[in-house]
This record gives sequence, structure tokens and C-alpha cells, in this order.
Amino acid sequence: MSSLTDMIEEAILGLIEEADGFCEISRNAFAAQLQVAPSQVTYAISTRFGHRHGYLVESRRGGAGYIRIRRIPYSEDSDYIMHLVRSVSDRLSQHDAHVLIEQLMNMELLSREMSLLMKASLSDASLQRVEIRSRDGVRSDLFRHLLTLAAALTEEDL
Repeated sequence: MSSLTDMIEEAILGLIEEADGFCEISRNAFAAQLQVAPSQVTYAISTRFGHRHGYLVESRRGGAGYIRIRRIPYSEDSDYIMHLVRSVSDRLSQHDAHVLIEQLMNMELLSREMSLLMKASLSDASLQRVEIRSRDGVRSDLFRHLLTLAAALTEEDL
């Protein structure tokens, strides 16, 4: 018998397949439908559907809240970007982030505008309220999330 997490994963994958790579669920309603605790749904999503697994997960809390899961469509470009997502260190300096962004722009995987936005959001100036010892870790998390979003966007969006 498969684990509860496997069952929840299969249900979500089914929804994603039905909707051609995308699903939006209400955590509480979905948990009730599967007869599991909402925290079990949260656990399954966080362990099976993160950016390291090739999914973009967005959520909104509250009564009308939702969890939106989108599979990153495969292309050589998105595959390269997702490889980078999985290989970025847990600590990333501003300089290293800027070098990686420049490389992606030079490879035409990011537009100039997207590159400038990423550089600005990952700069020390943008992270000045984050403790210095935590800054490179936060920057790494932000960079991975921005790359995952870039991989999910179509070429026209970039």
C-alpha cells in the first residue's frame, strides 16, 4: 500500500494532467475530498512539487485562498534553467548572482529587462533589512524562485 503522501501526490498529478500542466486547489477542500488533514496536503506539496521537482507553486492564504501548481514546460531552455535551479548553492553572493544572470542573458535565456529586474531584486540594497549573515542564503532562495518563474514563462513573456 502506498503512503498517504504518495496518494496525495497522485491526486495532484491527476489534476495537473487533466488541466494540461496546471492546477489550483483549495487546501482545506482538497484535504476534505481526500479525507486527510490539510497539513498532510501541505507536506505533500512542499516535498513533491517544489522548484527542484520542476513545479512552480504559488499560494494565497485566507478564506478564498488557494494553492496553484504549474509544471514547468519542457524545452531545452527551461531544462537548462531548471538544471541551474538545482545546482545553485544554498548561499549566493551578489556578485555570483549577477554573473549567472549575465550568462543567462548572453545565452538569450533572459531578456535584458528581466535581467535588470533580477539583478535589482537580488542586490544587497534590496536585501538590506536581512541580517548580513543570512543575506546570501535569502538571495539563493530568491534566485532559485526567480529562475523557476523564468523557466515557466514562455519566450514571449521574457
